[in-house]
Amino acid sequence: MGELRTRKRGKSWEYSFEGARIKGKRKPISKAGFRTKAEALAAGTKAKAEYDQAGIIFKASEMSLSDYLDFWLDGNVKTNMTYNTYDTYASAVKLHIKPALGNYKLSALSPAAIQQWIDSLKAKGLSEQSIANYRGVLSGALKYAVYPCQYLRQNPCSYTRVPSVPVTQDQREHREYVCSSEAWSDIVDYFNGTCYYLPLMICYHTGMRIGECFGLDLQRDVDFRRHTISVNRQLQKEDKQWIYKNPKYDSFRKLKIGPTLEALLKSEITVMKMNRLRYGEYYTRTYVDNSLHLHCVPANQDVPPDYREVWPLTKENGEMLTTESIKYCTRIIKHKLGYTAFHPHSLRHTHGTILAENGASPKTIMERLGHKNIKVTMERYVYNTEKMQDEAVALFEAAIK
Repeated sequence: MGELRTRKRGKSWEYSFEGARIKGKRKPISKAGFRTKAEALAAGTKAKAEYDQAGIIFKASEMSLSDYLDFWLDGNVKTNMTYNTYDTYASAVKLHIKPALGNYKLSALSPAAIQQWIDSLKAKGLSEQSIANYRGVLSGALKYAVYPCQYLRQNPCSYTRVPSVPVTQDQREHREYVCSSEAWSDIVDYFNGTCYYLPLMICYHTGMRIGECFGLDLQRDVDFRRHTISVNRQLQKEDKQWIYKNPKYDSFRKLKIGPTLEALLKSEITVMKMNRLRYGEYYTRTYVDNSLHLHCVPANQDVPPDYREVWPLTKENGEMLTTESIKYCTRIIKHKLGYTAFHPHSLRHTHGTILAENGASPKTIMERLGHKNIKVTMERYVYNTEKMQDEAVALFEAAIK
């Protein structure tokens, strides 16, 4: 690049230097308004150094972490990640990162300041996993500042660590809760005959994620001839509207189903057809448009030609059940049935653990649950239950005899 020049323009000074040629033509970069030649020279030297390093003039030295995080969320995260991920990151930034670190200049954020913030999260009683998640959000943002933005030379989060947080027995049992046969029997008895029975049975018998279960289209995703149910999408709420998205990690898959669930699905589809006739114009039909947004309308209402009807899990009158339905079930199971450690993913955990206890290979469990790798399957879903411990002792005793 050309040398730095200064000149006086009227009562002020200006610096200029030659930038990269565009279509063969020179592109000078300049700025005026400095009171003295020395001020213009100092500012020009800094601007040219930044330009030579990054190819553009930026003001990272003046940008607060708060403003940078807004830029990162609205640009990179919103463009490249799912709505739920964006929502999770935005919440972490708003509630945990900005209050503690937002006033720092981006360029002045040090590993020591970040480590102090991380340690404060432990002091507040947050779990080790929560601390790791919030640190991960900040680290991802700062990694983007290093490249491609080139606002920072290195990621200060790289030099920090998540402290070990002891887990109490109650916390461990809650995180790893697996339904006993007694608990499952109580749940089935309570919800049998309600619209919540089928989604609970699907999650228990297939290990689907909650969003995948409520994203099913009973017309297209169930194959009784091959005894399979296909996971082709998940149901999410985006800007207060329900929408179909790809399964997590794009884990499209066909799951074999047994006679119990198959009979229940056949019965449900038959009942749905009868309810359509019974309710007539008062039946609620569900359609998906080209943007994969869902629309629930009365049966006698005309819809645009690009709408395609789907058969989701519904109430008797056709009203669509959603992922929020499981929240009601969870409250009942925790507070009325007394299984306080139950949480929305418990049936998924239970399915994977039952398979592991009865000899299914980790790879089979991984593929059935739609995990991205075997490590997740082993660490999060296949738990060291009492039955597994008994079998381990029996194996050892047999080996030493």
